[in-house]
Amino acid sequence: MVQRRHYPLSLKRKVVKEYLLTGITCRMLAKKYAISSTSMVQKWMRQLGYEVSRDRGKPKFEPQIQLSLAKDKKQPTSQELQKKIRELERQLEDEKLRSEAFSRIIDKTEKELNISIRKKPNTR
Repeated sequence: MVQRRHYPLSLKRKVVKEYLLTGITCRMLAKKYAISSTSMVQKWMRQLGYEVSRDRGKPKFEPQIQLSLAKDKKQPTSQELQKKIRELERQLEDEKLRSEAFSRIIDKTEKELNISIRKKPNTR
């Protein structure tokens, strides 16, 4: 019967960080840290918020947005959540203003240069 090993989160983060920063192969990391399988490194990458995509046969890891809170982090307080909401609302308002500014710049440019910049409906 194969016994399953439990690896601490600190080791997982250390291995993933080393993989990302040095470019060392999963096989070499598995040997260095006595990890049972090279696929464990890839599994840990996914667990820590990186997604595997294939590029010419080599795995490439990209950060992935996490919608749920990580298990090792404490739950934010109501006050912290309210602060985050206010910050996000301010960012949203800034982006709305930025979008409006771009729209006005396009309108002015179209009028001054007498050209059409915006894509017309029903075009491909």
